[in-house]
Amino acid sequence: MVNSTTPCFLSSFLENSFHFKRHLQDFLHLDSETIETKLAGEQEEIKNLGHKDFNW
Repeated sequence: MVNSTTPCFLSSFLENSFHFKRHLQDFLHLDSETIETKLAGEQEEIKNLGHKDFNW
């Protein structure tokens, strides 16, 4: 088994690379409450799209 060390410049990325909401917040320059509100609204739109546009 090969052991490797992580370069220090990558350590913060590896620790939080999957924090999607935090990345969106930083990228869009929005507060966490706004991100939560927008994501909840978009989830509802996606749910409604499925019911409206597909015959189940």
